Amino acid sequence: MTDAARSDTRTDPFPSGTPVALRSLNDFGEHGEAVGFAVAARVLVDDDELAVVATTVGSAVRRRAGVGSGPNGRLVLPEDWDGSYVGDRWLGSSVVRVHQKGTPWSVWRWHDGSHWRPDWYVNLELPWVRTPIGFDSQDWTLDVVATTEPDGSWSVRYKDEDELEFYAAGGYWPAAMRAVTERAGREATEVAIARRFPFDTDWSGWVPDPAWGTTALPQDWSALQ
Repeated sequence: MTDAARSDTRTDPFPSGTPVALRSLNDFGEHGEAVGFAVAARVLVDDDELAVVATTVGSAVRRRAGVGSGPNGRLVLPEDWDGSYVGDRWLGSSVVRVHQKGTPWSVWRWHDGSHWRPDWYVNLELPWVRTPIGFDSQDWTLDVVATTEPDGSWSVRYKDEDELEFYAAGGYWPAAMRAVTERAGREATEVAIARRFPFDTDWSGWVPDPAWGTTALPQDWSALQ
């Protein structure tokens, strides 16, 4: 795993509605640096402060092929990957991701076509960088989940701590990288508990446009710039 900082390789913001690829990049042993997974989306906002993108149901997803390992059976270790990818589609509800530039996480909400669902997801990751085809990051496994419970209370918890421990125990996560991830988790948890941005903002302007339909990935989605 690497936490190397990156810089934008595209300087112009994407206009609203532009189809893009969201990619997680990492070092995968003998394969070197490569795309871990990619998700197709459309841009809602892209400026100096925010990147907001939406993935509608049925849009393209690509993930590394291979036998899953770990506590949830879904972690494809570098030695178990043959370099190929599995084609998939986004299922469930459309998801909107909000990334405040420079922050080591993005906040996700799901929209079912009529309403926002009660669950919020904070994906811990490298700050996004703009590329010619979209945005690149690096998923850090550990996540934070917040939800409005049936009684109206607000709850915040970690998700996938066991997968982070699995990576660390196997030597896939250096101690320094784990410390960075856990620090980001504490900071994201504080933001979620306090309901600071973007938990306190109006998301009504970020509802995906039904006319978009599904979104495909660009042909060169796996090529590193």
